[in-house]
Amino acid sequence: MPLSEIEFELPAAQYELMGFPGLQQGESLSLVLDGGILLPDSNAEHWYTVQPEPLEKRFVRVGPATYAFAGQIVEADIEYGHDQLAYLSIDCGPVHLRATCAPDGDGQLPYGTWETRYISGLVYVQGIVEDSYENPVGRNLNVILWNFQRLILTPGDAVFGEWHEASELPPHPLGVDRVFVTARVHREGV
Repeated sequence: MPLSEIEFELPAAQYELMGFPGLQQGESLSLVLDGGILLPDSNAEHWYTVQPEPLEKRFVRVGPATYAFAGQIVEADIEYGHDQLAYLSIDCGPVHLRATCAPDGDGQLPYGTWETRYISGLVYVQGIVEDSYENPVGRNLNVILWNFQRLILTPGDAVFGEWHEASELPPHPLGVDRVFVTARVHREGV
């Protein structure tokens, strides 16, 4: 059975927290796939909707580090106050996704944004290796690094705006460049 392939952004700040280790094809890494903040509005760039009825677990790449997802909420930490937030761990089948769900315009989360409910939407994924644990939910995913795509955005660089693919990421700061990692989910997954 082939390994599931995923793509995620490795943010420059995350690479810095890792100590700029230099990464290579074939290395193993344990990380949390983080979907950031999702809005309860399908017109938003990254959004979600919840329902009590079961959904087939899905995690389908639709763009660079962008996925259409569906699955069951397996962990939830809800922040109550003027504006509610829900920190969720979502079982999407081949991976567990961590996401933060924002409230509706009235400051309230849509009914059912908690464990045992089902959720779907569109998400942009980042790989979080060095976690501050401010967000109390999330599950590690073990991956094997496959390749790196770096978008050069350094002002004045001769190759500004170009993508460069490599089998390794050098042990240097990324600056303003963006790095997308293609990895294969380890057979043991999470």
